Amino acid sequence: MDTSSPRASRAAIWALFALVLAYALVAGLRTVSDFDVGWLLATGRYLVTHHQVPRTDVLSYTAYGVPWIYPPFGGAIFYLAYAAGGFAALSWIGGLACVAVIAIAVGRPRLLTCALGILAVPSVAFRTAPRADLFTTLFFAACLALVVKYRRDGEAWLWLLAPIMLVWVNVHSGFSAGIALLGAYVAMELADLCFGARRAEASRRLKRAAPWLAAALLATLCNPWGIGVYRALAAHNKLAEFQGGVPGEWSAMRLTFASLAGAFQLRDPNSGYWWLLFFGVVAAAAAIYRRRFVEAALLLGAAYISVEHVRFQALLAIIVVVVSAEVLPIVSLSASAPRRAGRSFLLATAGFAFAALAAVHAADTISDRAYLANGEFSRFGTGLSWWYPQRAADFIEANALPGQIFNDYNSGGYLTLSLGPKYPDFADGRGIPFPPEILLEQAELQQSSPDSAVWARAADRYGMNTIILSLARSGGLEYVPLQQYCTSKDWQAVYLDEVSIVLVRRRPENERWLRQFAIDCASFRIAPPFGDSESAHSAGGKFPGFPSSARERAERYEFYANTASIYYVLGRDQDALNAADIAERLFAGDPGVPILIGQVLQANGKTAEAEAQYRRSLRIKRTDMAWFLLGRLLVSQKRYAEAAPALEQSAELAVSPAGRYLFLGQVEVAMNRPERALGAFDHAEEFEKKVTALPGYASFSAKVAEGRGRAWLALHDAKRAAPFAETATKLAPNRDRWSLLAECYNSEGRTAEAEEARKRADEMAVK
Repeated sequence: MDTSSPRASRAAIWALFALVLAYALVAGLRTVSDFDVGWLLATGRYLVTHHQVPRTDVLSYTAYGVPWIYPPFGGAIFYLAYAAGGFAALSWIGGLACVAVIAIAVGRPRLLTCALGILAVPSVAFRTAPRADLFTTLFFAACLALVVKYRRDGEAWLWLLAPIMLVWVNVHSGFSAGIALLGAYVAMELADLCFGARRAEASRRLKRAAPWLAAALLATLCNPWGIGVYRALAAHNKLAEFQGGVPGEWSAMRLTFASLAGAFQLRDPNSGYWWLLFFGVVAAAAAIYRRRFVEAALLLGAAYISVEHVRFQALLAIIVVVVSAEVLPIVSLSASAPRRAGRSFLLATAGFAFAALAAVHAADTISDRAYLANGEFSRFGTGLSWWYPQRAADFIEANALPGQIFNDYNSGGYLTLSLGPKYPDFADGRGIPFPPEILLEQAELQQSSPDSAVWARAADRYGMNTIILSLARSGGLEYVPLQQYCTSKDWQAVYLDEVSIVLVRRRPENERWLRQFAIDCASFRIAPPFGDSESAHSAGGKFPGFPSSARERAERYEFYANTASIYYVLGRDQDALNAADIAERLFAGDPGVPILIGQVLQANGKTAEAEAQYRRSLRIKRTDMAWFLLGRLLVSQKRYAEAAPALEQSAELAVSPAGRYLFLGQVEVAMNRPERALGAFDHAEEFEKKVTALPGYASFSAKVAEGRGRAWLALHDAKRAAPFAETATKLAPNRDRWSLLAECYNSEGRTAEAEEARKRADEMAVK
């Protein structure tokens, strides 16, 4: 990048800007994979076909008729595009929206904004997927660029704010971010009024902007619900609190040494977030130094909210790109600048480095390496993602399986589009209008045995006759006790592929489907949808031939990786290893496949080989699951000194680390390190508070209390240990906890109570 003259430097910057936009298009042009796009399209379909706004739920049978406030026209826009060009059209909308957001944020190309734009692309691409949130990302960037330009130049098309807010309020509830942004602008001007040198100009700008700001706020009332749309914001905030404990877009980032190490995995596009976070803090410090306190607050606030909720990373990226350019000093390349040659060399080196980074990330995206290595649902290009239960839904529709249908949360959105309105869904990603009780019931049913009493009651209550569940190895299979579903007495599997299973309830009226489609999961072969020989993953893992394109390779890889996971859960170990072998020959950079192989080997007693696979996975990428499984294996061998650091790494990387800290505390107790154990249990309790409402955590508090009791007893403080042991026995009594309580009482000299606790322990043993 020659910067020996101003003309050459400008040409170089514009070339870098063109590269940034090209990278944005590549990153944004991805297969449709979002959980919510289905119900958004279904809502748009309802509006277009019925010519009316749905004011109550019309997509489910558990909340049908419940009042529902959601901006409807975003779905209508997407549905019209879908009707014209299918999912490919939606992919192109996402790609072009990503380019538009990056172009708006970078604005006048400079090395700083282009470099930050390269770092911002992955976060922006994630939030410009074809869903209503795309509009919030786009309009937020536009509004921020307008108000920043107005403050900088004194001139901008502020009249655009009103039409932007008019559209925004009718396409996505994220219009509240626009209102907050306008409030931040007013705060900036009011802050400038406190400084004599800025007062006159700030007053002039604020007076000129006031009518346009008022018009923008009034525009938000032009929607089907008027001022009532603001009630939906409070409901969405309440839902966000509920979803915050669930891994997903509302979950928090973990600021730990292990997670921060991701900033140095430069080939991973997602590392850019950590650098944007760093630049945001630096820019905030510069803003404070320059007495631009509101800009600093905006940067720090965006940094905080992006850490608290993953879904706001794109807004942080936009704010950092736009605002940093206003508060950080601009390096001059004019002929009179001192040490011009050395400074030009450094800037040219930085420009080349960021250009190379963008080129590498774009190449990895086009080849699908970036998606496969990170276990993402999307692929480069257009169309529908691999993870949707597309063929299972077609099977249900083609064979007119009986309703009602029970579905998992993630698949619900797609099913409202593919099977609705004939088959309404149980619950989906809208969250609202479903009360938390319905969402909790859905999660509990999904993770329970289909022969359990809770399933029998729910099936009778709702009239459910068909189940469809996602078996995708990420976001699906880990939440389904597949063995129990496949061996159920009350339900019969009738369809199985690499991403989904369908079951029909055993009832006389369903006999014709049961006779015609019943399958045995223990022997059923999952057939490739792309024509590879079935023997490829069943008879020694013979490789079916290398695909000719990156897209074909990615599709085959996903099939074999998912099939291997299903076979493993079903206990078909050799089939799992054969499929995993083919997957690894297609792509060897996914840390998940060595984990799967390690689990199969460990289940067959080959612990040394399993440990090698877990460590191989960690060499590919350090993940929570690989560290946890390695730690658990080491614990099984009583290699506690090696297990504890592995479990610490796992806990630092986990999105929901409560269980990891609990296990770590138990290991520390086994190593007779009670002080460290108590610290681990403290962390477990801290994170437990975010997930106690979810199924599977009913006895968690009892486990933490038991661990604390054992730790305090190891410290020879029975007085502090006894209350925890008592709590454990009250919450979830078992033999070990009564024995612990007896030991605590005995150490305190409470002989009679100790004897009573021992008797209870003996009774539990007999049971």
